[in-house]
Amino acid sequence: MQNLSKLIAAASLSLSCATAVWAQQQNPLPLATDQLVRFGPDIEGWTVYANKTRGDCLIVSSFGPASVQMGVAADDQAIGYLGVFTTLDIGIQNGANEIFVEIGGKLYAGVVTTTTGQLKGGYSGGYILTDDPGFKRAVAKQYTMTVFPQTAGAFVVDLTGTYKAMAAGKKCLAEQTG
Repeated sequence: MQNLSKLIAAASLSLSCATAVWAQQQNPLPLATDQLVRFGPDIEGWTVYANKTRGDCLIVSSFGPASVQMGVAADDQAIGYLGVFTTLDIGIQNGANEIFVEIGGKLYAGVVTTTTGQLKGGYSGGYILTDDPGFKRAVAKQYTMTVFPQTAGAFVVDLTGTYKAMAAGKKCLAEQTG
């Protein structure tokens, strides 16, 4: 337990920049009114979308009761976001809360903006904004991510194919902004 506390403290410190970034950003998730257009074929379970309304792109994967969405902030491409949503009741409340995820044995912390009961299809979840290249690299290179590790609501997200999907998302973004 003491090791977990040390990891949490280190993770909280390492993403403190992301917390400041989060406070200045708008919700990066596409709105129900945004025009999303598929960009190319699916890649290992991931679909790339061009958001014609905002001029950005995102990648989405759904599996079982969960869905993962990733992209970059439309107004600052150095800031990425990762959204995780599920139809399961994981006991989250609306608002901004601290979240922990474990990828490749490393614990990452950040501020998650949660949405419960407001999403299409009965999904709840939230998103993390980050400017940490280590986090982005871990998401791209690892195969699983545990959300809310060591809690009753913990669940595992399959990250297979994220590297290729992120590359396609980058190409999509270049076409949108170029």
